[in-house]
Amino acid sequence: MEFPSLLFIESLQEALNKDSDFNRVTKWSDVKVLLGIGERQYWLKLYGGEVIDVMEYHPLANPLGWDYMISGDHEVWTELRKTAAPKNVGAALLNSGRICVDGNMLQANRMYESTFILINKIREITTTS
Repeated sequence: MEFPSLLFIESLQEALNKDSDFNRVTKWSDVKVLLGIGERQYWLKLYGGEVIDVMEYHPLANPLGWDYMISGDHEVWTELRKTAAPKNVGAALLNSGRICVDGNMLQANRMYESTFILINKIREITTTS
């Protein structure tokens, strides 16, 4: 499967929805997350413990907007996918600023656990497929 692609994001949606930790930390969520992988952007709607919708995001053609964004250069995401490092590699990339969070920081901080789970799922999907 091509990375990044809408097919990959749909696989991410399925993996997140099957993850009990993700379901628990997003149980009371109602947020729109923009996932930026290099130049490509994907919109994810989190509601009630699940990712209920995903789509490719085009800023001038998508009226739905977003609450916060998780983004990084394509090379950073590729490095994440290929690494054999422990699960906390996502935290290291966030702490170093190589993966950034921006937008409504109140929402982003409220959802910080889901951000770590999402980053780790991106790694898991690509290393097992």
